[in-house]
Amino acid sequence: MGLRGALIILGLLIMAIVALNAYDRGRIKRGLLALFEGRFKGRGVIAEAPSEDSVPPWSERRVLRPETEGPAEGAKTAASEEGGLEEPFGSIDFIVFLPGDAMVERDAALGIYKQSEYLIDKPHRLYGQREGSQSWGNLSRDPATARYGLLALALQLADRSGAVNESELNALSQIGLKLADALDRPTRFNMTFEQALERAGALDKFCSTFDVIATINVLADSAPVFRGPAIERAAHEAHLEFGARNIFHRKNPEAGACRHLYSLANLYQPGSFDPLRLDVFQTQGLTLFMSVPSVPDPLAAFTDMVEAARVLARRLGGKLFDADRKPLSDAGLRAIRTQIQDMADHMVQHGITPGSLNAVRLFPP
Repeated sequence: MGLRGALIILGLLIMAIVALNAYDRGRIKRGLLALFEGRFKGRGVIAEAPSEDSVPPWSERRVLRPETEGPAEGAKTAASEEGGLEEPFGSIDFIVFLPGDAMVERDAALGIYKQSEYLIDKPHRLYGQREGSQSWGNLSRDPATARYGLLALALQLADRSGAVNESELNALSQIGLKLADALDRPTRFNMTFEQALERAGALDKFCSTFDVIATINVLADSAPVFRGPAIERAAHEAHLEFGARNIFHRKNPEAGACRHLYSLANLYQPGSFDPLRLDVFQTQGLTLFMSVPSVPDPLAAFTDMVEAARVLARRLGGKLFDADRKPLSDAGLRAIRTQIQDMADHMVQHGITPGSLNAVRLFPP
């Protein structure tokens, strides 16, 4: 064998040694990772340690505090001229009605609507009075076989992001005119652009005034932390059920627009509970919170929430605190109750009942 052959064999040996070392390193690394994952899987603490930058679920909305005052007297909205607050639309919508004698197939109207609805940011819907009844159906949810008499194209005039603008009113009107041309129907508006913009401004002020959260924090006291299994047992005793957003909820026993009366979350980030790791979960604080305008009879719901907080504190070894993590006394709870009742009364005066369909649309949980 010549020099060239020897060099080739030497090169092959070197390559084999390098490949074997790489394989061994990879196998060792995989083994260590498997060992690490097997040892610690499911044992991480989900809740971060308490810190000033921990963000509770209600942090971006105004929270009732024992020392704060009730809502200002500024957000007056016009009462519904149609008396239709509980209908799919009412005093919070700009509406284009499309009456007609002949029945319209769902897809004939829905196809035109879907082509242009991307031009509108605010909540909007196409409704129709179902054939053979006076009930209203949302065309985007009804079966394809549905047929309608009167159609109504509705644009919500305000929400948490602000009031509707003139370009969106114009965009909805253009969709209404396209539907009118295609279906050979006249159009009828429930208000002028000027009236719609004025009402949108009033509703925007209403939303800013009444978008309020009532909250009670339960912080560890006699025990250093609250552990997942104990939280789950205490939550069930307080009639809370695990559900949406991986947190616990007190369900609304009455059928209506509001599904939950209040909720229970982890006070610290990320706020939720991992159901697969609840057996190893621990935290130093929990928070109960409710959206005051979205709940029917918010004073009764808050009273129920206070009792749930006391059950949690008693079972877990904690104490009640307000949104600023100050001890929450009976006097503080009474002050919050007074504010809640004041808010509910003012909402009714403005034509929107807490927990009604329109209230939930303006203040989605």
